Amino acid sequence: MWDGVYTDAQAERGGMAYQQACVACHREDLRGDNNAPSLVGESFMFLWGDMEVGELDAKIQKLMPPERPGSLPAQTYIDIVAFILQKNEFPAGTRELGADADSLHALITTKVTK
Repeated sequence: MWDGVYTDAQAERGGMAYQQACVACHREDLRGDNNAPSLVGESFMFLWGDMEVGELDAKIQKLMPPERPGSLPAQTYIDIVAFILQKNEFPAGTRELGADADSLHALITTKVTK
């Protein structure tokens, strides 16, 4: 994860998709509310630290948006994951996060303190 697994452009696309499909529940700051979990900070890392990025992507595709789960194109979900990674201060790189399951399951969301 610390070698950069998404690009800034991909995270930007994900941010636009987030604004359209996610912001109503998870809020502008990604901190959520009583009904939607936070997608940033300690709360996010508590839920997703040491988990595979593929698990995060699969859960988002299966459950979101709540009124029409799985309705977004697969690449849009991946772009939203890139946006979430960016907002959690995972570094950008030169290659986009891909949608293939093998590469997603090889990535772990562990935070490394330096």
